[in-house]
Amino acid sequence: MLSDVDIYRAAHLMMHEHGNNAEREAARCADRMLGRGDREELLNWFRIGRTIAVMRQAPTGLPN
Repeated sequence: MLSDVDIYRAAHLMMHEHGNNAEREAARCADRMLGRGDREELLNWFRIGRTIAVMRQAPTGLPN
């Protein structure tokens, strides 16, 4: 199982590499792990996808 910091880093990298498709790409990776029967990696990719979704909702810039 990856640490929270590693999940955040992976999510950030996915957003940088895949832009608006980052969450979808993380879901594809999770689907591949499901097909392989790799439960631990499946959970990691699920956490990465969820982190991407949360990071997208985070406000940017300074408050008013």
